[in-house]
Amino acid sequence: MLEHRKSRTIEHAGAPDPFERTLSKAVAHRVAGRFQKARSNLQRLLDAAPQHAGAHHELGLLTSKADGPGPAVPHFVAALRAEPEQPRHWLALALSLLVLNRVGEVRALMEQFCSRGLVDDGSRAALKEFTDHAFARGQERYNAGDLGAAEALADLVIGLDDTHADATHLAGAVAASKGRHQQAFDLFSIAIYRQPENAGYFSSLGAVLITLGDNAGAISALERAIALKPDLAIAHANLSGVYQRISRHGAAVTHARRAVTLDPGLANAHNNLGCSLKSLGHVHEAIASFDRALAADPRHITAYSNRLFAKLYAEGIPHADYAADARGFGARFADPLLRRRPFTNDRDADRPLRIGFVSGDLCTHAVARFIEPFLRHLDQAQYEARAYMTQAAEDAVSARLRTVFSGWHNIAGLSDDEAADLIEADAIDILVDLSGHSAGHRLLVFARKPAPVQVSYLGHPATTGLRAMDYRLTDHGLDVPGQTESLHTETLWWLPGVSATYEPPEGVAPVRERPPFEDNGFVTFGVMNRFEKIGDGALQAWAEILRRLPDAHLFMVVGDVEVPEVRAQVESRLSKAGLPIDRVRLHPRTTAGYFQLYHEFDIALDSFPYNGGTTSCDTLSMGVPIIALRGTHAVASVGSSLLVTVGLDELAADTPEDYVARAVALACDADRLRALRSGLRQRVYASPLMDHARFAREMGEAFRAMWRRWIETTHST
Repeated sequence: MLEHRKSRTIEHAGAPDPFERTLSKAVAHRVAGRFQKARSNLQRLLDAAPQHAGAHHELGLLTSKADGPGPAVPHFVAALRAEPEQPRHWLALALSLLVLNRVGEVRALMEQFCSRGLVDDGSRAALKEFTDHAFARGQERYNAGDLGAAEALADLVIGLDDTHADATHLAGAVAASKGRHQQAFDLFSIAIYRQPENAGYFSSLGAVLITLGDNAGAISALERAIALKPDLAIAHANLSGVYQRISRHGAAVTHARRAVTLDPGLANAHNNLGCSLKSLGHVHEAIASFDRALAADPRHITAYSNRLFAKLYAEGIPHADYAADARGFGARFADPLLRRRPFTNDRDADRPLRIGFVSGDLCTHAVARFIEPFLRHLDQAQYEARAYMTQAAEDAVSARLRTVFSGWHNIAGLSDDEAADLIEADAIDILVDLSGHSAGHRLLVFARKPAPVQVSYLGHPATTGLRAMDYRLTDHGLDVPGQTESLHTETLWWLPGVSATYEPPEGVAPVRERPPFEDNGFVTFGVMNRFEKIGDGALQAWAEILRRLPDAHLFMVVGDVEVPEVRAQVESRLSKAGLPIDRVRLHPRTTAGYFQLYHEFDIALDSFPYNGGTTSCDTLSMGVPIIALRGTHAVASVGSSLLVTVGLDELAADTPEDYVARAVALACDADRLRALRSGLRQRVYASPLMDHARFAREMGEAFRAMWRRWIETTHST
């Protein structure tokens, strides 16, 4: 009876297809997690109808869920062959191939699908579902740092839908991450054209414009992002960064604080806030901000480097504390990357050497003014100099510097591994770091040890903390033997004379013929150093100088001081130190007319605990004597070292009290002051500070000695 009724039921007019009923049962079993029962139903159906598209499709879904996408692909292929008019079959196969990262096959499949014509809602919906999945996967790979996969997926989506703004933006983000900044700019611009009200797109455009050096364009894009979405934390953080670059420190602090409020876990916001606070002289507050950035992101290398630099500026932090923190940087970020393998460089001790210089400052920057004259005088027959520029934006100075290098690579778009591989392929013998922990550094390239000998020089007056860095070049005026060796992971290498020579820019302003006091009737002291270099101890010393000289004035250059809020903060700090504000003239930092500012004062006062460097060289070359305080390590010894170099050791003091006394004594002796100023530029030009040929010879000899030592050391091991 049961069999008969069953037979009648199947054959009854209007009854469901037995295959479809079996398929429905399989679907129900799969949804309920009864995979074996589902598989049994499907296998029974396929035994009866081997080409059943729905069964193959369902078996593909079941297999994908149980065993992964690979084994499911043949079933989806069978379903597609049986019913190519069904969009869901194309979609299922494409998505499985997508998960398997078979992007080339996916592209070909979906192009074939589109070529059939998207004539119905089902086809259009399938294409949209696929592109959404592909974009989401591309974004996921980008977030995971897999830029190659992210780029392939973004290109796939754009190829299928060239109006897909999010995929265009993703492609731009990948391009920016790979250093293809102009391409990133173009892609972000296209995304904005597609979605002109998308704040995130404008924020990304602003970030890439910062990298390209277009500060005005970056500000415009980021302000537009904030206008569209006032609570977009990343836009506020990036705007803070660009304002910091152009010395609008007050605005930088405002936007960084806003970003921190909106997203307390945004490490870049804390980092940018720290940079701005440091520029305003709030060094200890800046260190606290860098600490918060590292708490939010312990791998934030830039924040760690910024904290190290801030500690060099800070009063009350022993240099040993800085050195320990630098070693911590090395242990955390650099030392695990050390490549241990033999070098293939020719070990001939006397052959010409290939010297590589890595820096982000091979452009309009103080470093260029020191490195260019040295390279012009370096014996090119013995030392082939190659540049590895780490900043994407280059300028006219970069173009000029290219002529003094035998090779030039911009490695801004290369990963640390790629840059290290390039340097090793170039067979560099000695690799010189010109940045240390300053902006744009690539210390993690050095961490990989791509050259037999590695040297830290010029850009950072302290240890890098890297075990892979062999030497730090210095001189006896900056680092006294027996005092600072223990504060370095590098071996200190003392040059016999100076460790850098100076060259004023072309067309520098003439020296003022008459000292200002002759016309003013009182002596004016001047401070051209950045405000962050000035400790409270220095301010108190200057206050004492003005107390002892009731008619004297102080001229100071301070970034962003024309902003009322910044000026109020600066004046508050000066007043707290005892300086009479009515006798202090605050002038904004400027590029145009910079050297003419040296005509405004009679005697310069060096900052401490962080001395002036390039600024002090400029000061002396402009005929203005400097009072400096001798320190115990390099950043605190630059001023006294320069004075010794130009034969003015009498202006270097041993204590703050001595510093005050020497400044007062010079101000009170008009004849001595006139005599010191008269011919000071000529004295500087004739000193070892500008003997480029001698310095280049001594640097070459140092490189040669380092090379020979490496050969001896590696032979002995």
